[in-house]
Amino acid sequence: MVQLYQDAMAICRSFGLPSYFITFTCNPNWPEIQAELLPSQTATDRPDLVTRVFRMKLLVLIKDLMKDEVFGLTVAQIHVIEFQKRGLPHTHILIILKLEFRPTTPAQIDMAISAELPDPEMDPEGMFETISKCMMHGPCGPAFPNAPCMQDGQCSKGYPRPFRNETSLDENGYPLYRRRDNGLKVLVKGVELDNRWVVPYNLYLCKKFNGHINIEASISIYGVKYMFKYIYKGHDRATMVIERVENPIDGQHVERNEIQEYIDARYVSASEVVWRIFKMKLHGRFPAVHRLQVHLPNQQTVVFSEDADLQEVVGKSNVQKTTLTKWFTANRNYASARDTPYAKFPERWV
Repeated sequence: MVQLYQDAMAICRSFGLPSYFITFTCNPNWPEIQAELLPSQTATDRPDLVTRVFRMKLLVLIKDLMKDEVFGLTVAQIHVIEFQKRGLPHTHILIILKLEFRPTTPAQIDMAISAELPDPEMDPEGMFETISKCMMHGPCGPAFPNAPCMQDGQCSKGYPRPFRNETSLDENGYPLYRRRDNGLKVLVKGVELDNRWVVPYNLYLCKKFNGHINIEASISIYGVKYMFKYIYKGHDRATMVIERVENPIDGQHVERNEIQEYIDARYVSASEVVWRIFKMKLHGRFPAVHRLQVHLPNQQTVVFSEDADLQEVVGKSNVQKTTLTKWFTANRNYASARDTPYAKFPERWV
């Protein structure tokens, strides 16, 4: 994950700030999943089906962003697959647009992102139902203390957000999306929710994929490191404690070593297991990143198969050649190479 994070920062250094941060979550009610379930089965019973359908839709989403240019000409993208505790796969995507397509004003943000319920009377395509089912946060708050987002009695995601008549940018450049108090409400788990509870979305993508696709505009430099470290934060963790119970017969007290009994472990859901069995990629990026070696003399990394003869491996002439040593060689032999930094060398030389 650290190496992937550094690769992503290399892309960011070359192409600039991310333009949009997208979170795409699998919808177990997709007809492609429901149509293949046997009687009495649910999506939870078929992690193989869930992961395959989600991956197919993810590939279509990446194509929409890269080739069909939904938000404009995309010059770079990075995505990572993660798995929820309940087993549903989701992905975090960062896209970098060409300079002239990047959102820089509230008006440009409003063209791509909405944080309001569609008007059901002016909604011939039925988007009100999709948004009300997939893009509403909560309910949470004091009345729902057991909601997953609740921490110390408050929503960790900041909901409900305040009403706003216009989109604006705060002092750090974070967008504050338009959420008008227009009276539109939807019933979720017996609670009426209005525009203050809508998760920002893109109307076209939500309509096409009928699922949770949260999209956030990225304008400020302050959010770059957070976003990149967020998508490369690593796998879910599970903390377990093993406890001994006193002997119920003689009541003898058993001494415990709490440090030894504390276990910090990976959490692996069925969907992740199937994803790895199918050998589907857990991350992707465009363009490619070439990792350059940095080493002391004769301390370079050497790759060889486990059944290879070590004397033959060490005796090969190309073992002494690395990206770093060839950079030095090029600087000695070619005057035109001497104005190219090491990190930029693969872009201009082979």
